Amino acid sequence: MDTINVVSRTETFSTCQRPLPCGHYCGGVANEVSCAPCMVRGCQDHNYHGDGHCPVCTEPWTSKPVIQIVCGHVFHSECMRQMLTNRWHGSRITFGFMLCPLCKNSLSHPDLYEIMSPLMHLYDKIKTKALTRLQHDGLFQDKDITQPSGKYYKDPAGFAMDKYAYYMCSKCQEPYFGGEGRCQDEVEESDPKELICPLCSDTTKNKVCSRHGSDYLQYKCRYCCSLATYHCFGTTHFCDPCHSNHTVVHGKPTANLPKCPSGPCGKQLPGSSCPLGIAHPPTGEEFVIGCALCVNSSSF
Repeated sequence: MDTINVVSRTETFSTCQRPLPCGHYCGGVANEVSCAPCMVRGCQDHNYHGDGHCPVCTEPWTSKPVIQIVCGHVFHSECMRQMLTNRWHGSRITFGFMLCPLCKNSLSHPDLYEIMSPLMHLYDKIKTKALTRLQHDGLFQDKDITQPSGKYYKDPAGFAMDKYAYYMCSKCQEPYFGGEGRCQDEVEESDPKELICPLCSDTTKNKVCSRHGSDYLQYKCRYCCSLATYHCFGTTHFCDPCHSNHTVVHGKPTANLPKCPSGPCGKQLPGSSCPLGIAHPPTGEEFVIGCALCVNSSSF
């Protein structure tokens, strides 16, 4: 393919028209900070020549302006922007979309800075939340982090963000803790409109820690007298057994639930003393015990 054809097929898409050292015109984005490699077949010693195809959309390189990201791989600029705009798949916030589709390195490129900046801010916010929770749970010495054979060896942030699931609240547009990541594999995908943080869904009952906000509030399981470990559907906190049997207990009329003291999965316990040693509303209502980081409720 000659230079004239390459230019004529791409100039409609606001391509960069600066001449490259080889003498051919650049096929990258107009006004880009750094030019993409020459796309003319046989000119440069790489596979990104004019009759090749973008790995993402499989359309010819010359059909749209291209960019070369920091790892060296080349893609259509439009494909990268669309991937970043679409963000994560499903309800749980993940960040694989910010990595090169071929080598999984960062998508870093000056022309993507504007769209990536708020995404990096979100990533840093969730990483901080996850590491704080990991420290609270005493898991920094987990074998997956400390042993060379571990999946997240010397990467506690990667371990924490895999272990804990965070979701985007549909009302305040802030990320919130939604339980452990394995929960995502056990329940159906949620409607984005149903993703509501504890504050917006009023499960906090206006109880917010003055030091740590609402992220680390400790809840009673909605369906028994146990500590909750999962927050699902944007409105409901479960202990592990009730979560595993959520189809049995979730949505059951309050009148049909056991009274305090109540055991997991709808079991009525004998006696009159609550296993948690606290006074709480009837089973079936959300209840905040206190701030897990403060280990008490005195900071409300």
